[in-house]
Amino acid sequence: MGLRIGFFGGTFDPIHFGHLNLMIELKERCCLDEILFCPAHISPTREEMPPVASPADRLKMLFLATEGMKAISITEIELMRPPPSYTIETLELLKKKERGDKKFYLILAEDSASQMDQWKEGEKLLELAPPLVGARSSYHKKTFNHLSTTLRAHIEKGCISIPAMEISSTCIRERLKNSLCCAHLVPAKVLDYIYENRLYYPPALS
Repeated sequence: MGLRIGFFGGTFDPIHFGHLNLMIELKERCCLDEILFCPAHISPTREEMPPVASPADRLKMLFLATEGMKAISITEIELMRPPPSYTIETLELLKKKERGDKKFYLILAEDSASQMDQWKEGEKLLELAPPLVGARSSYHKKTFNHLSTTLRAHIEKGCISIPAMEISSTCIRERLKNSLCCAHLVPAKVLDYIYENRLYYPPALS
């Protein structure tokens, strides 16, 4: 039996406890051997709202957030390619590169899974990397009713109820902008890096 790898893509702008909770819960419940974080250059569904932090800063925060964790790796494959970042293209490249006996699974939050109809070649993607969806305990199948029959079948098969952590990067950026505490939302090392580099803050007045 080959290695089971959870592919976790996103802008991570910044990475927060919600991301880490999703990753750890699915890694343990689905017996994944490794988690591969893949920060996107620019998400195709958010081209009108590109990441606020630079690729280098988002990458550094990922390393800080996962420091000391076992079986966690980070790939820069999407940051080194011109945007936008298409997951189907990334996974096809990784499969060619790895050439080993490895099985990729696509780690998704419930909200991301519900937008799968906006992803490039979504049905092909879920054939290539079956989804593992961290669903809220209140999750209802009607959440995915607007998706095609094939997409819905893949996603519902991969839904796993996990404790919900209602955290968003957008909320964190807004709190930082307003000088509000984020210690309960972001790992300490990441928060220190944000403070030290004044990420997400309005420009200082001269």
